[in-house]
Parts: sequence; C-alpha cells; structure tokens
Amino acid sequence: MSVDHARSQLVSPGADRMSVRSKLTGNRFVRISQGSAEQRGKVISLFTGAGGMEIGLESAGFETAICVEIDPDSRETLRKNREHWVLFEDEQNRTPGDLRAIRPEELLLKANLKRGEAALVTGGAPCQPFSNMGKKLGKSDPKNGDLFLDFVKIVLGTQPAGFIFENVAGIAQGRHNEVVEYMTAQFAGSGYSVAFEVLNAADYGVPQQRKRFIMLGRKGDAPAFPLPTHTKDGLFPDVFSPEPIATLSQWKTVAEAFEEIPRGNLQRADCVGMRHASYMVERMAMIPQGRNFKVLPMQMRPKCWQSGKHEGHDTFGRMEGGKPAPTIRTAGYNPTKGKYIHPFENRGINTAEMAALQSFPADWEFRTVSGKPSIVSIGRQIGNAVPPAFAYALGSAIFA
Repeated sequence: MSVDHARSQLVSPGADRMSVRSKLTGNRFVRISQGSAEQRGKVISLFTGAGGMEIGLESAGFETAICVEIDPDSRETLRKNREHWVLFEDEQNRTPGDLRAIRPEELLLKANLKRGEAALVTGGAPCQPFSNMGKKLGKSDPKNGDLFLDFVKIVLGTQPAGFIFENVAGIAQGRHNEVVEYMTAQFAGSGYSVAFEVLNAADYGVPQQRKRFIMLGRKGDAPAFPLPTHTKDGLFPDVFSPEPIATLSQWKTVAEAFEEIPRGNLQRADCVGMRHASYMVERMAMIPQGRNFKVLPMQMRPKCWQSGKHEGHDTFGRMEGGKPAPTIRTAGYNPTKGKYIHPFENRGINTAEMAALQSFPADWEFRTVSGKPSIVSIGRQIGNAVPPAFAYALGSAIFA
C-alpha cells in the first residue's frame, strides 16, 4: 500500500478496531548492563530534534549515519554538538528535513548505506496530535497527524535490522488505535516482529515522570524491552518478572538532577529563564512543594483561575525536590503551563534545569539560527526530545 493511498484510507471511519491496550502484555524484557557498549551499527534518525534519541543510542554503541529534522534551530543544535553527523539538507526546491518529500533511496545515498545495512531507523512523529493536552486530533490533524506514515515509508524502503518509534502515551488510547494497527500490519508484512509498550522514563534513570508509547521492531525474533533500572521504592516490580523482589535504584529526583548541573552551565548563553513580575513571585512564595494555584487566596488568582473551569491540574504548581519532575513539555520554563515552579526558589525552572530533567549531558548546548538564545525555541527543543538515558536503555535492549 502506498503512503498516499494509506493517507486516504486512514481517514475513513467504521473500520474494526482491536484494543491496543489488550496487546500491551506478553512482551520480552531483558536486563541491561551499564558500561562500555559494543558497536551495534548505524542509525537513520528521523524527526531528530535536538538529538536526545541519538545521544542515548550513541552511548549504547550505535553510530548516527544521517539525521532528518525540519526545524532549523534544532539543526543548528545538532551541528554545534556533533559536526560529523550528516544532516539531510540539499539544494532542491523543498523544505530541508521535510520527510514527506524525501525518498528512502535518497536517505540511503546520503548516508552512504545500502538497503538492509542500517541497524536502526528511529524517530517519533510530532506527538501533539495524539497528546492528552490540546485538541487530540490524532491522524486527522491537518499539519502533522499523518507523519507516522512517512516513518513506515522509510523503514520499509530502507529495511534496517530494527526500528524504534516513540510517541506520547495517548497514541495507544482507543480513539487512535488504527494508527498502531496500521503500523503493526505494515511492519509485520515486511518481516518485522513488532512489540509495543507504554514505558515510564523515570524507570530508566530519567528524573522525570514521562510516559511514552514505544514500538520496537526487528527482523526475525521479537525485540526486547529494557527491564527497569529504577523504581519508585527501589524494589523490583513483580509485573515484569516472577523472580524474587530485588533492590534497584530509586527514581532519580529533581534535587539530584539539579545538584549535578555544573555551575558554569547556569552562565551559558543557552541557559534562559522567564522574568517574573513581582506579583507572580508573591504568588509563588505562597505555594508549597507539590501544590498548585488552588492554595492561593481567591483575590490573588487571575479570573481564569477563579472560575473553576481551568483544566490544568498542575498549573502554577511547585515541583517536589524529593521526587521526579512531571513531564517536561516544551513550555516547561513557564509555571502557568504546569508544575514548573522551582522546588526551592520562587521562579520557574530555566532551560539548563529543563535539560537536566530530560537527562541531556551537561556539555550539550542548544542553538538557534539567529545566534540569539530564544527561550521558546530552546524550550521546544528540550521538551520535544527523547530523554537520552531512556534512549540508551531502549538501544541496549532491542537486539538482546
């Protein structure tokens, strides 16, 4: 089935839908070990963003052969940090990084790979259409809702040994079932064993509660998911194994992540935060850890918070230093967008702190095309990224 035909078919209602959630069982989980990683092959990276997936896979022994990214600021970040990574940019009359306009054979040529030589194709199509935040348009989103089809196109056209597809957990919910069904059927028909789960990045050493849908595929035997390396209470979760309970690391906390930020990073140009009016600081001072705007006296709340119709349960909330952060979204620097007040100071977290909570290495710098730091752009790059520590776990397990 061609991508164009698939796009036309996926908007038709009434198809039989199996329950995605009922399939989120029976997958294979393996323990992963820390240490030097064996060389595992080359990666074709789609929707690369600021490089979170690729940093993690690099640590797991993979080599990034080519990156496809449509956001020019993110491409500047990739150039700054990894000069040797090949970016798909050419002189043709098309938008650089627009996956809809790129053919699999073009990617292979620019990556100096033959069909079947890549170890992995990786990527997460823009997640906003499937997020529990916003309009939840899914595949019907006129801008990005069908980009998962292009991920399928590249996998089938390049025939890697395996693939990793990442998206928000909402893509596994009932209204979006047909997306997962379509992808599974297409990959299975091309000889891939496919498995998918909703995993929490906090279970893999990321100081953040970030639940993501992960689809793994590989030629031949079923792919493996990584067993958690961290848990809330440090005990091995019975749901993954009948083995006796063992001791693991406890979830990494906000305070631990912030303590690891080198002091110099807070002086870097790409460390930016919001400037708060005095009345905002006064409001923050009244909010304890773990609480939100609802503790404020009514007269101190904006009208939209007084009406009781406000949807954000974490809005203007303070992080808890002894727990992982909530999901770091693209506006994670803005306390009015979630539980993003610093745990110990009366301010929103800055982009260096956002990056630490996403497990980016301290030496990874964020850039923009203009050369001027933009909190909106840097926040978007960080919030949209796959946490590198999470990617490391996925890459270490998939071929186990």
